Amino acid sequence: MSQIKICPECRTEYFPHIECCADCGALLLSPEENMMAQEEKKRLVDKDSWAPVIVRKGSIKWMNELFDVLTDSGIPCVVSAEEGCSKGGCGATYCLLVSSPNGEVAHERIEEYCVEIHPEIKDSQELISQGKCPACGYAVNADAVDCPDCGLTLLIIEE
Repeated sequence: MSQIKICPECRTEYFPHIECCADCGALLLSPEENMMAQEEKKRLVDKDSWAPVIVRKGSIKWMNELFDVLTDSGIPCVVSAEEGCSKGGCGATYCLLVSSPNGEVAHERIEEYCVEIHPEIKDSQELISQGKCPACGYAVNADAVDCPDCGLTLLIIEE
């Protein structure tokens, strides 16, 4: 039996009785399992002509969950970290990367998964398609920024 376990995401070492990484929540692996996982990840990255696109950004836990969804669907992907600020107060942001040709199908699969885990999204989309506020059902114009009845923000304008 191995004397340690390793986090496949952040490479932190743990005692063998610990199951999950305290930092990122990933399941810990033996050194042998970790080596095989890293080789598989490298193989997926090297596959085809890898021109990565970011399909999502978020916490390591959410990116790992989406990584599992995409790989279970046969879509090669990688979770990568973007460094935080230079002062050390900001944590890293994690990105889910896929090859450029897989970008659209990965995005669609993630949207499907979000509807699977949050079925209320489908109901909200139905109300929006009918020209109604998804929160209160009040009739709103297609170009409305806020619902005049409940105040829900319907359109986010980025400047």
